[in-house]
Amino acid sequence: MKKILICCLLCLLLLPIGMKSAGGDGETRCLLIGFDRFVTMPDTEPASANNVETMEALLRDFLPGQVTVNRYINGPGTVEGFEWLVKDTFREANDADTSLIYLSTHGLLREDTGVPRVVLLLSDGEREETLEPDRLKRILDRIPGEKILILDACHSGAMIGCGSEDAVNWFEDDSCRVLVSSGAREDSWFWSAAEDAYTGTGYFTSAMDCALRASDPEQIDPDESGKVSLEELTARLCDIHGASTVYCWPERSIEPLFQLPENRKPKNRLLGISFGDAEPDGETVVLPVHFHTEEQVRIMYQMVPSVNGEWDFSLAVRLGDRGKSGLIRGLVDPGAIGRNIRVSKESLGEDGRALMQIISLRGDKTAPVAEGGQVISIREEQLTDDNE
Repeated sequence: MKKILICCLLCLLLLPIGMKSAGGDGETRCLLIGFDRFVTMPDTEPASANNVETMEALLRDFLPGQVTVNRYINGPGTVEGFEWLVKDTFREANDADTSLIYLSTHGLLREDTGVPRVVLLLSDGEREETLEPDRLKRILDRIPGEKILILDACHSGAMIGCGSEDAVNWFEDDSCRVLVSSGAREDSWFWSAAEDAYTGTGYFTSAMDCALRASDPEQIDPDESGKVSLEELTARLCDIHGASTVYCWPERSIEPLFQLPENRKPKNRLLGISFGDAEPDGETVVLPVHFHTEEQVRIMYQMVPSVNGEWDFSLAVRLGDRGKSGLIRGLVDPGAIGRNIRVSKESLGEDGRALMQIISLRGDKTAPVAEGGQVISIREEQLTDDNE
């Protein structure tokens, strides 16, 4: 009888540990919200809506186990409505489950208390309220099990104390894994086409799509586990997303977050993008770029100058790749591609920085795609494609 009681006790002690370490045994529920219509800030339509669509496809393809995704666009416009939506979405969650929340919206940096903090705008175009970090933390704390928060918003690094020495980490207790698109004092950029109501996306969310779908195995899964941790994903994003600085918490989160299927469905992305170190060469600075492609694709290199500490996309200059088919410049044939992008030192501006982005175009009816970006210490006036 004594042996039976001891065995039962051991089973009870081991059960929660086994459930937690399994990760994929429970159900994963996802709440994705994109805000494009605002009262006090510029509209971003359709960037956040497209971000949500991109994220839903990623989560369905790369999250392990049973996955449920709920998505909302342009609402709720109140904190109370957001709290109810979270409660309703995760009402059946238990300790074995995973709950993921993704928000794409404006983030505003407030420093009236002497400590920088980010507030997130909740808006349906008519009503608008700010979601404070402490309120968001309390809402998430009510959800049992594993929790993941992904923010595509300006200044979102202030949520976890990154990007500013005096910012507070609201998730320092490790109650939630957090991925943010920018530092506390950085903007999180998006693009949209005024002439097309359906074209545009956030650079950070697009970089996540590229990182998971189109990275070479050693780039996204260096330990060859077949899974991607938050630490591994953040490192890859920092390699290919130059528009802002990506941070995560915990910084050394090695628990599996995504699972890599055998067929990752790159969906017409450039594969294995990598950037070398920018090096001076006489009167120029050279940035090595490598990637490979399985189809013919048109490539352009966009140089965006930094003006007063911000990327000024209105001054961006584009240059087609040296590849050519007939009269069409910029067409790259399938295979491994290596380029040296040269920029004259004379083009250095007052900030001494520029963002170089690789843009792909596939047909007249297909929106351009920002494949990757890197910051270099140059400006835009004299960009040339080296024919090495």
